[in-house]
Amino acid sequence: LGLTITTGAVVSLPFLYYSDAIVKKLGVYNSMVWTLLMYGVRYLGYSYTNCAWYAFPFEALEVFTFALLQVASANFVKDNAPPGALATLTGITGGAHFGFGKGVGGLVGGVIREVTKSTKMAFYYFGLFSFACGGAYGVVVNVLKIFRKTKNAKTVPREEDREDEGKEEENAEPFLAGRGIGDGNREEVGKNIKP
Repeated sequence: LGLTITTGAVVSLPFLYYSDAIVKKLGVYNSMVWTLLMYGVRYLGYSYTNCAWYAFPFEALEVFTFALLQVASANFVKDNAPPGALATLTGITGGAHFGFGKGVGGLVGGVIREVTKSTKMAFYYFGLFSFACGGAYGVVVNVLKIFRKTKNAKTVPREEDREDEGKEEENAEPFLAGRGIGDGNREEVGKNIKP
């Protein structure tokens, strides 16, 4: 068991050096698709393995199932987190993977193993499910990406719209400028209360 964990970690170390460039090239969503597909390869490999030594090549796939997933999810959170919530959302993604995901996976895997009386069949079903989720997610993400590109290509702004955009930016109010009670600003609390 210790050697398999070491194998996954040692193989992942050089990958982490280039991982940010790989995620930028593939994109966050396609990186997650690759993660799900590699989980499928890994689990199907485990289901056909008869000797523990044959698990090493599948442990090397931890490059995709752990390192790529962590870098892609960190980039996703960094790009989409509102100000002040980066640490919270990073913790939530870690908890979703290590807490919720592994907990539900262990529960479902235990039920499948109990019903089928075979650990190999549990890994086999998990592999098929990972392939199905990765394929469906990949199709949806890439179809939406193509749809957005064609939609953006069809809508070319008119000259009047371009002039109006500049006026709107000049007259725009800051986001949440009129916050009231409960925003943490004690100086304005008395101003917002009407007798």
